[in-house]
Amino acid sequence: MHEQMAGILTEDENGFHFQYDQSYLEKNENEPVSLTLPLTDKKYESKVLFPFFDGLNQN
Repeated sequence: MHEQMAGILTEDENGFHFQYDQSYLEKNENEPVSLTLPLTDKKYESKVLFPFFDGLNQN
């Protein structure tokens, strides 16, 4: 996000997982990648790809 790694998105047999990078969380000026994924140190989990990531273009 804004030329910084915000976190890591992974997929496994249980679905998708997103977790913010600790160094990203430590900078007060950083903002969440999406309003549906507020800044937290907890891992987000979903059976389907998070809408924010689904809407990104792949070039």
